[in-house]
Amino acid sequence: MGILLAFTEGDRALGVSEIARSLDLPKSAVHRILGSLVKTGFVEREEPAARYRLGPRAIDLGMVAIGTPDVRAMALPIMQELSRQTQETVTLSMLIGRERVYVSQVEGPRTVRMTVKVGARFPLYAGASGRAILSALPQAERTAYLDSVALEALTPDTITSRQLQEREIRRVGQAGYAASAGERDPWAAAVAAPLVTARGRVIGSMSVCGPRQRFGNAEVERYGREVALAAARLSGQVG
Repeated sequence: MGILLAFTEGDRALGVSEIARSLDLPKSAVHRILGSLVKTGFVEREEPAARYRLGPRAIDLGMVAIGTPDVRAMALPIMQELSRQTQETVTLSMLIGRERVYVSQVEGPRTVRMTVKVGARFPLYAGASGRAILSALPQAERTAYLDSVALEALTPDTITSRQLQEREIRRVGQAGYAASAGERDPWAAAVAAPLVTARGRVIGSMSVCGPRQRFGNAEVERYGREVALAAARLSGQVG
């Protein structure tokens, strides 16, 4: 469990030696345990650097722990349809604690396309997927989040002004979708809509993303309407 928890501090890839030092364990023991975790899907090995990341089964445990049904299975046909409509990659993020985590994607059919790392975690303030979640949170929760988080720049286009963040969040509430360009990845753009259950619980967001040069004003408006409809369909199924 200590080895698994070592991966929870942000989007991390760790080597055997790092884990062994942090937990004061023999490297041989860490290597043996990581091998078992890789076989069961809780950890993935990155080649050729021989570093490790949390795997998809860790996401399964987290979703069960927060009482979320298998949203990914319900989302897949909706995401596939949305990707066909837009010809771009569609992603699904879940709200885990005070971050969002990519849990699924359907890659677009174009040669140059956006891909994400399933299991990667990001702050809510950077990019359309996180801002869509923020826009749907109750005002008190949103204020508490913005009061507590440092708005650090992930790229030159990340919004680090509290005033601008709040203005963009209000805009999302009016439009029904969030839009961003280069805030998390300099070359990428996205539009996203929140996932909210019938009981009003915010569980995540769905996005359409791709190279920012393909996301002009007309595309953003069209994709925004489509992702908002798709997210509403999925939200209705989650219940």
